[in-house]
Amino acid sequence: MDKIPSQTVQNSIDQICGITEEADLELASQHFFDVQPDLGGFFMEFIEDMSEEAQDLGFMMALILNKAFEDQYKKIRPMNEDEVVARFEANEAEFESFLKINDDMIADLQDKARAEGQPEVFNYIVEELFMSPELEPALGANEQIHLFIICKFLIDCLNEMAKEGAPELVRH
Repeated sequence: MDKIPSQTVQNSIDQICGITEEADLELASQHFFDVQPDLGGFFMEFIEDMSEEAQDLGFMMALILNKAFEDQYKKIRPMNEDEVVARFEANEAEFESFLKINDDMIADLQDKARAEGQPEVFNYIVEELFMSPELEPALGANEQIHLFIICKFLIDCLNEMAKEGAPELVRH
């Protein structure tokens, strides 16, 4: 399965962040919930108790992540609610470890993303949440970590669905 290139991620960022009309943002939002209703609902439920700034950033990141996956893989089936909950529960221990995230953990996660995941998409969430200077006053460390958890979860889910639709390599 091909990995999402950095240019696809950047194009998604540019397109979503370039939305200036409320109606266009509503269309992008509705599209996300049309193609991933249960995953999108879970994402929104996860961030509902966060500050408005964290919710806005998280939602925009979700739109960007979904767009990058759709642009690369075209048709990804939606995860159903049972799949979303089961996957989250299966990863809860890992997510709890992220509450103490540090540079070494991020480096290990980047290595894992390079080996079996989506390194450019993962790097986007790391850069956006932990290396963006304009984020510092708006979000507390706790919100950054919680957004990291849910965005990583979203990436992992979308990647799993993309793998399902990817044709296997033909060996001769």
